[in-house]
Amino acid sequence: MNVLKIAFLSALVLEMAATISTAVIAVEIGLRLMYAKMEFQPALFVLILAPEFYQPLRLLGTRFHAGMEGVSAAQRIFTILGEKPAVKSKTSKSQKIQNNFSIHFDRVSFSYTQEKHAIETVTFKIPFGSRTALVGASGSGKTTISRLLLRFIEADKGAILINDSPLNEIPVELWRKQISWLPQNPYLFNTTVSENIALAKEEATPDEIIFSARQANVHDFIQTLPQGYDTVIGERGIRLSGGQAQRLALARAFLRNAPLLIFDEPSSNLDPALEEEILQSIYTLSESRTTLLIAHRLNTIQSAEQIIMLANGKIIDQGNPLELLERDGPYAALYRTFSGGQV
Repeated sequence: MNVLKIAFLSALVLEMAATISTAVIAVEIGLRLMYAKMEFQPALFVLILAPEFYQPLRLLGTRFHAGMEGVSAAQRIFTILGEKPAVKSKTSKSQKIQNNFSIHFDRVSFSYTQEKHAIETVTFKIPFGSRTALVGASGSGKTTISRLLLRFIEADKGAILINDSPLNEIPVELWRKQISWLPQNPYLFNTTVSENIALAKEEATPDEIIFSARQANVHDFIQTLPQGYDTVIGERGIRLSGGQAQRLALARAFLRNAPLLIFDEPSSNLDPALEEEILQSIYTLSESRTTLLIAHRLNTIQSAEQIIMLANGKIIDQGNPLELLERDGPYAALYRTFSGGQV
């Protein structure tokens, strides 16, 4: 609002100055023509030229407005850069994590506001090498659990154990190296395809990037681009479809080769054929790795060995798919209702 206030005031003054000046010139020329002190041709020329003469004055207001917007944006950026992370990184005596780690949520609670818990006293285990699916309606706490694992936030109560070590005692940088994260809307930068994939591993060689793209079933598509792997794809991958962007993000996950995989709605907004390709790539990637799947579609979680169903931040059903269907609890009811595909 401060920027707009200054912009409107400056535009008013500059526009008024240019308009009044042009009007004064027009009146002066009119009087000279009236008393035959000036010929018509030069008078018309000066009259046409006058607005152009004051055009830089008008542009000054526009440029000043753009500059003020830039200053305001820079202030917001530096405010964000100056923010301290909500999760503090601790120095640990051990700078290594065993690849075959298990994850244990022990009565974990977290709330974004004081009025309501996002998750409350949640307890479950994710064994090493298993596929675990989180199922539930929007707002049930699925994304909060993934954020806790990614250490974007810290639990208010309870503990998250990696083997027998509390997660909050493991350095953040060290822990995140163990994770490949595929969000629902992966971010792609305004740079080349190879650089976007290499975001997962800066020291990756061209052969490693191509191998990861092949595993994600995106290599053939990249070859059709004008410059192949050197093609610039635009901010947020604007030149790509949703499925193509998702497969590039999946290639990042293959390249990172981390022991823990977190997939947040990996097949959302995709047509059935492309969804099947993405899921097959995910199943290949998740072999011998610990996988956490957040999904709204039943076909996304068919290969899960453990399903955790959430509602209002609490676990209401838990077990392997066959057990849950035989138990005829909330998950079985959900399965019967949405057996067509949507959960």
